[in-house]
Amino acid sequence: MALQTLHTITIDELAFSNPELHVEYLNLVNHLIELIRDLAKRNDELTQSSSLSEKYDIKTSEAYLDLVISNGQNSYNSRIYIHKNQKFIVEVNGSGNSAGSAEEAMDLIHKQVAKLSWISPR
Repeated sequence: MALQTLHTITIDELAFSNPELHVEYLNLVNHLIELIRDLAKRNDELTQSSSLSEKYDIKTSEAYLDLVISNGQNSYNSRIYIHKNQKFIVEVNGSGNSAGSAEEAMDLIHKQVAKLSWISPR
């Protein structure tokens, strides 16, 4: 609960320090929710185990979104950091790619999800 609060504080501060990135963050959250909904429409088994959570990394002092797409047997997990350099870092398995906007972050995520053989694509 405390880490979720730190996430909220960080995002609230972002609204004042970088309003443009804050808007991109809100767009990203909406796009990720829509992605989960769209995939679940085609893959009923994803409904119970998929999630999007707001979290905070105390080691890096960064807020991030934790995206999990799972059918109970297989799972895809991505962390989308709101990086100190005022961009998004889309991380999968410890390796990350930079994205300057919600659209760029979603392009990276869509490419990764498209590679998952255990779900029906968009």
